Amino acid sequence: MTSVHHDDATGRTGFQFTRASGGCDCPIHHDSDPVTAPLGLRFAERVQIETIPRHVAGAIYEAHHSYMDSVPLTNLVHHGLSYQGQLMGAITWRHPLIRSLNHDKTRYEGDEIVEAARICIGVDFPNLASAALARSMDQFIRREARRRGIRLLLTFVRADYSGSMVKALRAKGWHCTGKTGTGQAGNRPDKPIRETPKWRFVCEVSSGHDSTQTTVEQWSA
Repeated sequence: MTSVHHDDATGRTGFQFTRASGGCDCPIHHDSDPVTAPLGLRFAERVQIETIPRHVAGAIYEAHHSYMDSVPLTNLVHHGLSYQGQLMGAITWRHPLIRSLNHDKTRYEGDEIVEAARICIGVDFPNLASAALARSMDQFIRREARRRGIRLLLTFVRADYSGSMVKALRAKGWHCTGKTGTGQAGNRPDKPIRETPKWRFVCEVSSGHDSTQTTVEQWSA
């Protein structure tokens, strides 16, 4: 497991990582490869979410995110995604770099919108990302969204991807509002992913569904 240490300079609790035998020294593989569930085994009830520091999320993204290896600049909270107590990945909830967004004839200002970004799983574990996002969403709404005045959640799924993530989003009250265009950002380094269109999904905080056992297991079996 991750070893905890006290940072004398900041007074905050932090994490130390040791290099695993496979050569990856990220927080997921610092000791050994974590245990995963066999395909077909129900596992959603064993998925857990906890708040993690920025540098822990950053180390996961740097080692395992397929196309965005950095931490978003405008983040609110980083969630560690665990299975049976073992860290498997991370999600960052952050304000997107937009001024406003219109949905169903309602206008949402930038500070009322939060994006689920950098959804990253560092192990080969089918459907874990879908189950983890559902848990993460519930925790973010319960602990962060309402007290911060967040009204709309936002995320993006690659247009060439389909599977349990899309099914999970719809089961949780998300709606696809169209496809993004392509093109590099003028004020940031070029990334190949920006040349791939993505589906835009949104969810009003007031309509987000709780993760009841039945709903979760619909797409985690």
